[in-house]
Formats: sequence, structure tokens, C-alpha cells
Amino acid sequence: MSSTKKKDFDAVAMMRSIRDQLSAHIQGMTFEEERAWLAAQEITDPFLRRLKERAAEQGAAPAGTARRD
Repeated sequence: MSSTKKKDFDAVAMMRSIRDQLSAHIQGMTFEEERAWLAAQEITDPFLRRLKERAAEQGAAPAGTARRD
């Protein structure tokens, strides 16, 4: 069964376009430069902001502390 409705939005094409733009932007950066750039990006989505904060807390855990992955 095929659909004749034309897509108004192609999520895969959008994801690929964004990925290509980001790859071009960070190309040539060292790992530390990439981490600094990523940390400097403003996150407006509340859920993503909480994820970033939790990741920062886990990354700052004292040596020998078990991390949940």
C-alpha cells in the first residue's frame, strides 16, 4: 500500500543537514576545543538542560565514586 500524500516535512533530511553543518563547524577542533564549544552552547529545552546538568555532576564526581551509566 503506497501513500500519495506529499511530505510537508522530512525529518531524516533535516537531521542529516544539521549533522553536516555541525560536523563542518567542529572539523579540525581538538577534543578539548570541542568540549569547550559544546559546554558554551545555550540549551533552551528544560529536559536537555537537566540532562546536561546531570552529566556535569557525574563528570565532577570524586575519584573512586561509582557512576551510573
